[in-house]
Amino acid sequence: MESIRQFLIEQKLLDEAAVDNLAHQAKNSQVDFVSLVAQEANLDPVKLRHAFVGLFKKKVFYEILVEEKLINIEIVQSVVEEFGGIPPNLAQILIERKLVSEEPATMALAQELGLDYVDLSTYQVNDQLFNSVDVALMRAFSFIPDKRGEKEITLIMANPGNVDQIEELEVELGLPIIPKVASHRAIQKLLALMVETSLDSKMVFADLENLPPLEVVAEEEAEEVPPSTGVAIHQELKEEAPVVRLVDSVILKAVRKRASDIHFEVYEAQLKVKYRIDGVLFEVLTDVEPQMRVPIISRLKVMAQLDIAEKRVPQDGRFKLKIDDRFVDFRVSVLPSIFGETVVLRILDKSAFGLDIRKVGLCGNDLLVFQRNARKPYGMVLVAGPTGSGKTTTLYSAINFVHSSADKFITIEDPVEYQFPDIVQIAVNEKKGLTFSSGLRSIVRQDPDKIMVGEIRDPETANIAVNAALTGHLVFSSIHANNVTDAISRLINMKIDPYEFVSSFNLIMSQRLIRNICPNCKTDDTTISEEAKRLTADFSAHANLHFMRGSGCRYCHQTGYQGRSGIFEVLEMVPKIKQMILTHESPLLIRKTAMALGMVPLRKAGWIKIENGETTFEEMNRVTFEEGGLE
Repeated sequence: MESIRQFLIEQKLLDEAAVDNLAHQAKNSQVDFVSLVAQEANLDPVKLRHAFVGLFKKKVFYEILVEEKLINIEIVQSVVEEFGGIPPNLAQILIERKLVSEEPATMALAQELGLDYVDLSTYQVNDQLFNSVDVALMRAFSFIPDKRGEKEITLIMANPGNVDQIEELEVELGLPIIPKVASHRAIQKLLALMVETSLDSKMVFADLENLPPLEVVAEEEAEEVPPSTGVAIHQELKEEAPVVRLVDSVILKAVRKRASDIHFEVYEAQLKVKYRIDGVLFEVLTDVEPQMRVPIISRLKVMAQLDIAEKRVPQDGRFKLKIDDRFVDFRVSVLPSIFGETVVLRILDKSAFGLDIRKVGLCGNDLLVFQRNARKPYGMVLVAGPTGSGKTTTLYSAINFVHSSADKFITIEDPVEYQFPDIVQIAVNEKKGLTFSSGLRSIVRQDPDKIMVGEIRDPETANIAVNAALTGHLVFSSIHANNVTDAISRLINMKIDPYEFVSSFNLIMSQRLIRNICPNCKTDDTTISEEAKRLTADFSAHANLHFMRGSGCRYCHQTGYQGRSGIFEVLEMVPKIKQMILTHESPLLIRKTAMALGMVPLRKAGWIKIENGETTFEEMNRVTFEEGGLE
């Protein structure tokens, strides 16, 4: 008992009077002294652990480094000579001077202090606990919360030897701390990852104060802002730093999270901000103060150089920002609603996708067929699909693939999404009389080699595009149709002469966007129900496939999917298909013949994605359907 008594007093865990009191209680009761010490409310369990571990420390920090051959004794001696002894921040000095790497130094520090070292590269964060602690506090003190008990909290810390810091944190968190050790760099890296992969508003906008301001890049083709409204409110908004900072933060985070759209939705009592990521909307902000709603919408309109005073009619605009050393275009749509104006920003980030024809999802023979036909000196390449199927991205990727400075390339689009150097791009303006058909009629008089028509919507545009392809131009375009044979039927219904059709078309391709399984949480799929199997007519032919799915993690925002790629059916206009069009064969027979000639239909492309472990059975069924008997 005397040795324990001496230990408690020497380590200042309890004062002498308290220890004597416990000894007196033990003497006059049936409870032994050690049990009474363990039950003492004033005994700090963390300090007790530190003191106990300290009894067994045999080596100090630099001795461990020397023993592990991470440094030699001469380095220690030079530091002692420089500082007149061993400095308390020796680890930091050695790391800053690159005399030792951070991870080995941290492991040595953990050994010196008798604490557990944590490798954060494989560490699974407790999201609920993590979200309960202020991110700014975690960054300032460089720690990750590990677990919380009823009477203490365990933290993974970069500097657990700093007693003052631990005491300050205990006040902030309201609990005694049990420390573990990880390197400062690993902790900060994990904190950054947690912020960037979270859609919780507290996390997404935790570093609002530290974000760099975004500068709008001047657009030469931007419409003029009414001088009586735009300039005055622009000056007023400059003074509204919180509004500007919030809007900048929302945009910056959306770009970094690979969002395709940002929705600012105005309701009676709140403004909601949502990101569309991989085709799915995620709500990221709902607690915007009511007085900030109008300034936020006005800020967006100022950025797009729209009329701020006009709140009764829809408006469209665009702006460009420099984000993370690259330029990102934004298309802006403002629509009046019963509670105010709602705004949607379409993010047009060339670098996010690369606009590489090999990255859109085309592969194997389909890629070769597409590239071969896109390289032809004249003719038409048509991309079919519903809205949101990635047609425009494919067309831009094709432009990127075939364009050279030796050719004149002109596009007409509604609107111009991505801007290319050395390409003449025209935006449709129906109010001013510039339509696809009128613009295309003028384009062919501009001596182009290659033309891109954003969309074939009407017979007049279709006929001019076909005539351009017949007269020595390479024409790229898109059309709303479900598959390649539907595209043929639609063009025939637009009164395109079959002889001109077969003479002008090189290739028709239909596509869909399908979500990819998140690689970070990919697992076997055991969720396919028997009912789903029975309702899928072609399931039995693929029942032996190894089905995969994403279980959901922070990297995919718990969806199980991360990123999208295309699935395609590519129809090359070979003589057999041309002959069937000329003889007015039925679309079903044309489709069956095309498949016999090697065309891979969308449904089969979806099954191939499943076979390769790239997507799920559920996702394949969402974007394709079986075509009874054809496949």
